[in-house]
Amino acid sequence: MTREALRAMRMAALARSGLFDAEYYLASYPDIATAGSEPFEHFFDHGYTEGRRPNPYFDPLWYLSQYPDVAQGGLNPLLHYALHGDAEGRRAGPFFDTRWYRGRYEVPAGETALAHWLKHRASGRCSPVPEFDVDYYLGRNPDVAAAGVDPFEHFWCQGYKEGRNPSAEFDVRFYAHRYLRGDLSENPFAHWLAHRHEPGVHGRLPDDEATVPREVKRFTRPGPDFEDFRPLPADAPRRVKLLAYYLPQFHAFEQNDAWWGKGFTEWTNVPRGLPRFKGHYQPRVPRDLGFYTLQGDEIFRRQVEMAKAGGVHGFVFYWYWFNGTRLMEKPVERFLADPSIDMPFCLMWANENWTRRWDGAESEVLISQDYRPDDDERMVAEFARHFRDARYIRVGGRPVLMVYRPALIPETKSTIARWRHLFREKHGEDPLLVMAQGFGDTDPRPYGLDGAIEFPPHKLTQNLEPIATGLDILDPDFTGKVHQYESVVRVSIEEPPPPFPLIRTAVPSWDNDARRQGNGLVITGSTPAKYEAWLAALIERAAEHPFHGESFVCVNAWNEWCEGAYLEPDLHFGSAYLNATGRAVSGATRSGQDAPPRLLLVGHDAFPGGAQQLLLSIGTTLRRAFGCEIEFLLLGGGAMEPAYQRVAPTTVVAGEAALAARITAAAARGFRHAIVNTTAAGLAVAALKAAGIDAVLLVHELPRLIREKHLAEPARAGISAARRVVFPAPFVREEVLGTLGLPEDERFLLRHQGIYKNLAAPPDAEATIRAELGMAPEDRLVLGIGYADMRKGFDLFLQLWRLLRWRGRRRVHLCWLGTMDPAMQGWLAEEIAAAQATGTFHMPGHRSDVGAFLRAADAYALTSREDPFPSVALESLASGLPVVAFDRSGGMPGLLAETGAGEVVPYGDVTAMAEAFAALLRTDRDDPARASDAAARQRLAAARFGWRPYVRDLLHLAVPDLASVSVVVPNYNYARYMPDRLGSIFRQSHPVREVIVLDDCSTDDSLDVIPAVAARHGRDIRLEPNAVNSGSVFAQWRKAAALAQGEFLWIAEADDLSDPDFLLRAVASLKADPSIRFAFTDSSTIHADGTPMWPDYKQYYATLEPGALARSEVFGATDFVRRFLAVKNLVLNVSAVVWRRDALVEALEQCGDALSGFRMAGDWRLYLQALAAPGARVAYEAAPLNVHRRHAASVTHALDGDRHVDEIARCHAFAREAFPEAAHAGAAQRAYLAEVAAQFGLAPPPPVGKRRRARRSKSRAS
Repeated sequence: MTREALRAMRMAALARSGLFDAEYYLASYPDIATAGSEPFEHFFDHGYTEGRRPNPYFDPLWYLSQYPDVAQGGLNPLLHYALHGDAEGRRAGPFFDTRWYRGRYEVPAGETALAHWLKHRASGRCSPVPEFDVDYYLGRNPDVAAAGVDPFEHFWCQGYKEGRNPSAEFDVRFYAHRYLRGDLSENPFAHWLAHRHEPGVHGRLPDDEATVPREVKRFTRPGPDFEDFRPLPADAPRRVKLLAYYLPQFHAFEQNDAWWGKGFTEWTNVPRGLPRFKGHYQPRVPRDLGFYTLQGDEIFRRQVEMAKAGGVHGFVFYWYWFNGTRLMEKPVERFLADPSIDMPFCLMWANENWTRRWDGAESEVLISQDYRPDDDERMVAEFARHFRDARYIRVGGRPVLMVYRPALIPETKSTIARWRHLFREKHGEDPLLVMAQGFGDTDPRPYGLDGAIEFPPHKLTQNLEPIATGLDILDPDFTGKVHQYESVVRVSIEEPPPPFPLIRTAVPSWDNDARRQGNGLVITGSTPAKYEAWLAALIERAAEHPFHGESFVCVNAWNEWCEGAYLEPDLHFGSAYLNATGRAVSGATRSGQDAPPRLLLVGHDAFPGGAQQLLLSIGTTLRRAFGCEIEFLLLGGGAMEPAYQRVAPTTVVAGEAALAARITAAAARGFRHAIVNTTAAGLAVAALKAAGIDAVLLVHELPRLIREKHLAEPARAGISAARRVVFPAPFVREEVLGTLGLPEDERFLLRHQGIYKNLAAPPDAEATIRAELGMAPEDRLVLGIGYADMRKGFDLFLQLWRLLRWRGRRRVHLCWLGTMDPAMQGWLAEEIAAAQATGTFHMPGHRSDVGAFLRAADAYALTSREDPFPSVALESLASGLPVVAFDRSGGMPGLLAETGAGEVVPYGDVTAMAEAFAALLRTDRDDPARASDAAARQRLAAARFGWRPYVRDLLHLAVPDLASVSVVVPNYNYARYMPDRLGSIFRQSHPVREVIVLDDCSTDDSLDVIPAVAARHGRDIRLEPNAVNSGSVFAQWRKAAALAQGEFLWIAEADDLSDPDFLLRAVASLKADPSIRFAFTDSSTIHADGTPMWPDYKQYYATLEPGALARSEVFGATDFVRRFLAVKNLVLNVSAVVWRRDALVEALEQCGDALSGFRMAGDWRLYLQALAAPGARVAYEAAPLNVHRRHAASVTHALDGDRHVDEIARCHAFAREAFPEAAHAGAAQRAYLAEVAAQFGLAPPPPVGKRRRARRSKSRAS
């Protein structure tokens, strides 16, 4: 080939590439035009060697310097790029990334990435480099978007000079100021691209670099631990009486106006708090209650409602008395005057001078405390007036009165004694006088006081070294003391019990910077989880060391905003601290190995679409049916947010940093498992994995949507990081993996989703809908449902109507339910209007009565171009309708072909679809064959697409080691106990498979009460009433074992109660050892009216051997029977037992009819039978996690004495027969029989042999 021919061939190839912009070339290099040179030829022959660019983005000299092999080859660099460089992924210049661009956008075959960019660069839909975010730039610069210019070129030439940023990751002004001394002669973006990999070079202020404005911004918006208020259920247990200090200063009064300025309240100081170091939580801004005033009752009522629902038992009001002058008394006086405000309270006398300082240290005294003896009688009378209020807190009948600093009272002990005398003589009161521990003063005994109450941070920080180094100081004038919250907590937890009554106190946080402005005391690092753990530990201590016989704990404080000590909601944490309080008080706090499974459900947004509804329904069922603790985490908001919030706490995050922070916080709160719905949320999976949270990813998308929504990267990341990936159909799996280039993996599973909608419809639904649509009796109805857009094939649905409108002798109506895509509406508005005008094309919009439309329809049209496994098609099958779908449109065609439940036609062939419908609609509506086919489809849907089985399967995929537990409640006439019984089951921290209530033909209102209780708790139950009373508790046990589907079975008697961790602890043992036949816990006991009786049964256990069952243990069956069951039944309440269901079924079968003769000891006989199995073991948990209700005249106590003794003897006999090792227990058995006989006033029973002969003689006589 000649040189000229080669040149011509290369020029032609380059000309076809679309990479040379003649207009740009001439405008950039006017000398070419002046010389009259042809621009393309000039560039081809000379221009590239002179560094002239053929377009704004290809830099010839840069290309040659980056790729020496091209320079050595002597080829025109632009031609090389067109022929080879693009395919090899070589960059066209510093501002065009070929490889990234080709992966990001759909570049047609035969076209280079750069040519595609040059053609579309003014479209605003693409970017030349990943560092330039075109959506960000145009979104923040609407003038550029309106101009229709190349956004990158605008930024490069002009935008940066105006301070416009190319993305959220690059700040022009910051970069120029920090690295270029403010010089904008060079585009800072170019400098950053050249140096960004060097240490210390950042495109914007680093996220971890703190400034005061940044910290203020951070702490005045919701943080990762933010929670909305979650009130405790009214019937949730309160393990302690929790008090909270209450400051009544949030209102203006005369003295404050004089001392501090007109209108001064506590809020005046709050804005003065500023962050003095990185992580210093200031300012603190109230949220739900706002900057309130206590001038009226409304705020106080809301505080009371919120506090009680958060677990607070009562307020401790600070009480101010200065020689007869009261301050800040009005809020409390209004409270006293209104007995309808139901809140227990007591007083703490803040008996120190008021000074210009806020920490009790003497400075300029504003009003003094002089302790004049002449004032005593009047002051005591004031206290007594408060005591007379029925809401005043009393312990053992004595009102509780607290004194802040008793050491300031002259001759304290004698003065206190004088006050006691006045209380007794003048008012008939004997108050419990309690001191606050502070200022190095902690022991109440030298003052003649009755106890103490902690007042942190006093005492806890007294001997604690403040943080000396490591703080990132933002205020160079800062001189305050800083302590770590964990250190303060450790001091509190490690303090031994004192030799006097003490109420322990936790503080959510402490920071008086608002008062001291850089010179105060800060306890930093508090989180709701740390506070909750501290409070829970103090509650445990309060149970072990009660205060004058009652369990009290205090919190400092309810509303000390200027000291950073409050439970009221704020902007940063929301109600998280109040929620933590409720959890600790109700016993819901968990940690470590004892933590129950918590599930995080992650979705991409709250737009009202199918995937979003699916996630909401999964969450609803996890909570209602299985009792799981769940939270939603959404990557975007939308109209469905309120619906999510009604089911479980819901958080919406924006951006990867916020997402990672929220996930880290969730992990800290005990979340270890997640279900991520859709690949659009796929990027969350990697963040979950990094935080130690295992994720199951549900894939619903197909290739077209993945490409359109740019989901390839999040899909690939999510599938790679997930522990399990669930596809709804084989077609979806194959298409997605093929598109992403991923191989098959054992982590990939197929699970057809279930039908989550309730399709029930009233009996007249069919007639009502057909009348609404104006249909004649012989007309036929074809439905389509969903968001009417191109993906759902709404335009094809409209075409289908045209083809089906008249087929044969019947009119065919087509009806689409759902909202419409605005773009589709714009294109098809006229056609839709014309179709609707015929009366056979209907668009009712979004409807909640989908079941009624399905009842009225004859068939369903799945016109989707791409739909993974649409729920609406499953719902149609469940309604008996045939479905017609396009082949290769998703997973549904495969199901239809497999089952014959509908028809599959070639992809996009609307004519073939119309012919299929014509055939289906040919039969009469009352044709028996039609009814038979419909019933077959309904059976298919019921068998393969049940919703609860689908969600249960997801639960076990997410939490693979989760035990399957059935709970059965046998009931007979215990309606009065059902609210508490079911409530304690619904509050179990361990999820359950099912809750079944067996009602044995009760004659009270049990059948009304039981469903009402379940509805109030938002839980699903299965109620199985007997038409005739069974007459035997063991008949109900057999029924329970037959109905239950779980591996483990808890038979929870209707009148007993349980601790929230009962199942968690009992099931843990059963899971750990398959030889354990049943597990049981110790029980506390209550009277029939619910009042406490015994804390546990350990004293009774000890009657067999010292220390019997004093600690948790797993016993071999022989050892357990030999030591215990051979003599006495120490499993004293069947509600305390969780069975391995197979073991119970086997034991019941082996006992046969023998149990029917037992009325008192049948459960004992059953335990012995179960443990007689080879290798059997039994687990015991020493904590009294069951609550046994004992009735004064129960079956157990009213039996005929002889029968009682006989049943015990029969158990003794079986123990000896089944367990030869128990033969030595004969003497102990006889002693126990004699003891029981004596209780009934009977003579000691004869030896066992004589008892048997006596029974045989009696039998012959009869």
